[in-house]
Amino acid sequence: MNKSFNNLLFFNNHKSFEGIQKKKNKIFSKRDIRLIIHGSKNGFVHPIIDIIINEVQKRRGKLVELEVLTENSYQASTSNFIWLVPLFLLPGTHVRKDVPLVRNRLKNELINTKLTPYIGSWNSWINILIEFIKEEKKSVTPVLLHHPLRSKIASDHMQYLGNRLGIKTVSWTEWDTFLEKQSMNYYPIPYTLLPTAKTKSLERQDSISSLLEIQSFRNGLINLLSELP
Repeated sequence: MNKSFNNLLFFNNHKSFEGIQKKKNKIFSKRDIRLIIHGSKNGFVHPIIDIIINEVQKRRGKLVELEVLTENSYQASTSNFIWLVPLFLLPGTHVRKDVPLVRNRLKNELINTKLTPYIGSWNSWINILIEFIKEEKKSVTPVLLHHPLRSKIASDHMQYLGNRLGIKTVSWTEWDTFLEKQSMNYYPIPYTLLPTAKTKSLERQDSISSLLEIQSFRNGLINLLSELP
């Protein structure tokens, strides 16, 4: 694993985020949370996100804000201390460029901001995915279907993930060609948090078109966010 990819999995001081996450803060109360998502056209937010925000707020007793990158404008934060959490599965352009801009803007607004790694790099999230794939393997041959990869760091992440899961990973743009060359009947797992036009066209028996439509992932994300210090 190259150094630049490893740095996305850990904070600047190279302490594991998972370890920091488990530490008990005995001096300060929990921080508020500001989630960053891509969003659909015109800033549309899927109702699943509202469910997650409401549940995390209820469990933590702290504010959970939302920043949608596709919105024409952003809602100013009302918090003084926040976790900034990128809800992205891959280290694409949004993670590498847009998220740091959001962090810098918040800091310029004098908000004490701690940026977490993107959710797809959290080991605890990957463990949820591993357990799900184990169950899928009992009845089908799963393949992870992902967005096209436009950088080496994203390719490294997907290679790492495929090795951890023990399954093939295929880009949307190569899916049809992949199926034509295979004699085995592969079952697509859409590697996206929320439904897209492409994932909705998948021929899955359960009509699942995103991970957060699956209860184990939705509850898992709620638990992870709720446990932030």
